[in-house]
Amino acid sequence: MQPGGQPRYAPPKKTSTGLIIAIVAASVLVFAGIGVGAFFVFGRSETNAAPEKYAADKVPACASVAQRVPGLPAGRPMELPAGVTPKYGWSCSLTDIEDPRAVYLDFIVFAGSSRASGADGARKEFATFAESGGEHSTIGIGEEARWSAVTPIGAVRPGVQCELHIRDGNAVLGIGAFDAMGPGSSMEECRATVEAAAKPFFDAVQPA
Repeated sequence: MQPGGQPRYAPPKKTSTGLIIAIVAASVLVFAGIGVGAFFVFGRSETNAAPEKYAADKVPACASVAQRVPGLPAGRPMELPAGVTPKYGWSCSLTDIEDPRAVYLDFIVFAGSSRASGADGARKEFATFAESGGEHSTIGIGEEARWSAVTPIGAVRPGVQCELHIRDGNAVLGIGAFDAMGPGSSMEECRATVEAAAKPFFDAVQPA
């Protein structure tokens, strides 16, 4: 009792309820901010991923491509698949009994993954041609082009062989020729055959 008969009241105790509410509210804001930030950081990397130029599921057949490339041997294309994922496409050869030349076309498309883009796969594939020798080509098709190193031809079928590789986006194109005409054949003639086919071949595989 206080003097005068008034009862003594203790001041109300402060509770931690308000502090807990404040902490929870702050936590919600922090996590909300993290969520928004994650959306803009991680979501942006997904939505801004550069699309591949060539679709792996829309590779045209060699027969339809060869029809658009003039000057090839008249034989029916013999097509072989490129391999397994992430490679799609084909390698096909065109020969004719009446033609001493044999021409082959390669069209390989690389599919992207979460670890690397298809274009990275094409660069890696193309780098193997640079490592094996050969020389740069100034044909002006695709992002870069290179001739393969000269491959010796056995005595069974004497002649000249040449091959040109072109990297474009997530694809690598190959055009090769074997001229079995014998001693009169020349590397210049072989490369002329390949260069004549390169531009129409490149145009024939371009996405619609």
